[in-house]
Amino acid sequence: MGLIEKKDGRILKRKRRSIRKKFWYFLRVFLIVIFFLGLLYGVNYFYNSSYFKINSIIINSNTHYSDEEILEYANELMGMNIFEIDKKGIEEKLIENLFWLKGVKLDKVFPNEVIFEVIERKPYITISYRSNYYLLDNEGVILEELVKDELDYYKNLILVRNAISYKAEAGEKVAKKSVLSCGEIYLTLDSEIKNEIEEAWIDDNYSGDIIFKTIEGKKIIFGNSKDIMQKNEILKQILKQLSKEDNNYYIIDLRNIENPIIK
Repeated sequence: MGLIEKKDGRILKRKRRSIRKKFWYFLRVFLIVIFFLGLLYGVNYFYNSSYFKINSIIINSNTHYSDEEILEYANELMGMNIFEIDKKGIEEKLIENLFWLKGVKLDKVFPNEVIFEVIERKPYITISYRSNYYLLDNEGVILEELVKDELDYYKNLILVRNAISYKAEAGEKVAKKSVLSCGEIYLTLDSEIKNEIEEAWIDDNYSGDIIFKTIEGKKIIFGNSKDIMQKNEILKQILKQLSKEDNNYYIIDLRNIENPIIK
């Protein structure tokens, strides 16, 4: 009987040890689960708290558009969780609706601030179609339609006639390379020559030659934008020589730089 009792006692002890191990194992698992549930709740509470809700929006480098005009297309940002902002979507929305914007970069400043860095398009030339006038940037994007009286405000820009054959809208892009070439050529002209230029136009011929008209109604035919610097130098020499000889002219044709024509 003594041996049996001892054996039963050992079995009982093993069972008790096994029960204690299982108890502590399940207790550890339980505590770990409780810890992670608490952590998850805390993170979720912190995530959705006012700490990460946008309460400041700063806009930099804008001159044409006011802060209010830009925020009109980004007003949903105020009070939004900073983690939930669709950065690319907001940037594309601004560029799509505000034609003067060439680029927009949205920066998140944690925990609750947004900064917009904007790049605005710059007026480059004006063009006309019948009685309609338009302001373009150097990529050919129509920034806005102008009334005739507003042309004086942009008198430092060359007016290009016969640039388009339709009534355009802001945001459209003029595809003709020669139209933008008028601005490129005009910017390279000497100030004295530039002051004599009234406007430019694109000829209806096959080549779409660029022609500048002076205040006195004379024509300077540039052709295309090839060899701009050489044509400018030739033009300077021709005008200087004509001035010395007190000769008048009606047309200076620079399409062939090897043989410019004066009429």
